[in-house]
Amino acid sequence: MVPRTILMRWPRAGSIAAVKRLLTLSVIVLAAGLLTTACNVTPPAATINGATISVSALNDQLRSFNSTQVGHCLLTAETGQTSQFQTQGAGGPGTYDMAFTDSILENSVGNELAFQLAASKGLSVSASELTTAQQNFVATLNGEISAAAQQASQSGTGSYCVAASGQPLTGDQVMAALPATIRNALIANYAVDEKLLADGVDISDAAISSYYAANQGLFTADCVSRIVTDTQDLANQYVVQINAGAAFSDVAKAHSIDTQTASSGGALGCSFTQSQVEQALQVRSPAVGTPIGPIADTSGGAWVIYEITSQQVASLSDARSGVIQQLLQTAANGNRIATEIQTYARHSHVSIDPQYGTWKGQGVVAPVAPPAQYLLAAASGQPQTPLAVNSQSGGPGSGVAPGAGSGSTPTTSSSGN
Repeated sequence: MVPRTILMRWPRAGSIAAVKRLLTLSVIVLAAGLLTTACNVTPPAATINGATISVSALNDQLRSFNSTQVGHCLLTAETGQTSQFQTQGAGGPGTYDMAFTDSILENSVGNELAFQLAASKGLSVSASELTTAQQNFVATLNGEISAAAQQASQSGTGSYCVAASGQPLTGDQVMAALPATIRNALIANYAVDEKLLADGVDISDAAISSYYAANQGLFTADCVSRIVTDTQDLANQYVVQINAGAAFSDVAKAHSIDTQTASSGGALGCSFTQSQVEQALQVRSPAVGTPIGPIADTSGGAWVIYEITSQQVASLSDARSGVIQQLLQTAANGNRIATEIQTYARHSHVSIDPQYGTWKGQGVVAPVAPPAQYLLAAASGQPQTPLAVNSQSGGPGSGVAPGAGSGSTPTTSSSGN
């Protein structure tokens, strides 16, 4: 199945985590199953129209993403970033970076708003739809993980999405390693996303057939190989040899300087769609068995020859779920639901525990550290001690301790704008 388009990269500031990822994957989710009840003793991390997100549930998410490989893999895969995330707070192990914490909390609030919007529209998710949502989620995650691992390989950096064996993790492996509450919430949240996106969209058999016929490249899998050379002259010589009848794989084994693929005849794999190949290599309708290039490598210092070794077009029945995802994930449809969520949020009451910040407009604004003049004078000969000596308070970048949230400090709130 072709991975669906990701319309939003986490995090984005400004509006309910950019309107809850424009209804696509969210790294941080908090479904109804993670909501707390009125019996909680500690103040909640957030309250949304009476529903609450507990500090313990938020900490479970922080812990999973900060301290596990699969958590970091999800962050890497879904944001498309290869650089390491700043997740640990200034207080050291057991504390969390304020910006990281607020991004998670903001997405959690956005997810709850989406659940409430769906309920207000009379939309519910059946057991079979949950099963389908899980399949679609894993398929999308597989595509993102593969892209993240490939990007890390090309840049020569390590990747949290690569196992000890050197092979990329699979979506199923990542899901299995997550705590059950977070795994189930991811699936439930994805199902609600699909339900909202499908509300008002034509996904009839006729619409599916029409889209499939007009976008064959999205449903054609290409197996791609490459030969990497030092110079353009050498690359041109190898193209001549291949055009004269030499096997691409034989030339790759004998001459490619890519140590990762040369031994396998230059094979990169079969996880590419024809549309991806055309866009990446700037070619139209490339033929199977015909060398493409040489093309200058974007990093410089190398010239690359590509070849599509085989193609397989998915049947309409096999591509059906992928077509539906494409129809649901159009920019116009995402923007339509984004507007609905923004409107719903403006008429909602959201409050945030002040240790995490305040809810302003449609997002979480981090607390500001106390000015220097408000620091307590220390005993003679001792360094000054700030008003808040633990890592639970302070401004952006400070650590938030996992036990934070206890006590009787009132929350700050915002209704509407």
